[in-house]
Amino acid sequence: MKIKVQARRFALTKSLKEYVKRRLNFALDPRGNDIQQVTVTLSDVNGPKGGEDKHCQVLVKISGQNDVVVSDKQADMYAAIDKVAGRTSRTVSRRIERLQGKTTRLKASLHKMRAPKKMPRDIYEEYENEYGYYRHA
Repeated sequence: MKIKVQARRFALTKSLKEYVKRRLNFALDPRGNDIQQVTVTLSDVNGPKGGEDKHCQVLVKISGQNDVVVSDKQADMYAAIDKVAGRTSRTVSRRIERLQGKTTRLKASLHKMRAPKKMPRDIYEEYENEYGYYRHA
C-alpha cells in the first residue's frame, strides 16, 4: 500500500508526515491487499488566524470499487488526522466486505442456475406399446 502525503498552505514537517503514514498504515493494514493507493492532503485554510481550519482529506483507491474520499476539519491537525483515519478504516472495510458479499451471492445464484444433471445412460425409461415393452433412452 502506497501512501502519498501532500501539504497546502503550510510547511509539511517530517514528524507530521511520519505520523500520517503510521496512523493510516495502522488503520488500513488489515485491508492493505485490496488498496492500491492512499493520498492524504493536509491544508491550513485560514493560515495563522487560528480557529477550526486544519483540514485533512484522504483519498483511497480500491481495486474493483469507486474511490473512497473522507475529510474532516479540526482546530488541531493531529486530531483531524486521527478522526479521518478511523472513518477511513470503517468505510474501506465496509466497501470491501460489500464487494466480497456480492461475489458470494453471485456465485450462489450461478450455482442455482446450473442445468440439472443428466441421467446416466444406463437408466432407461420403459413404456408399453402395442408390441410390448420398449426401452427409451
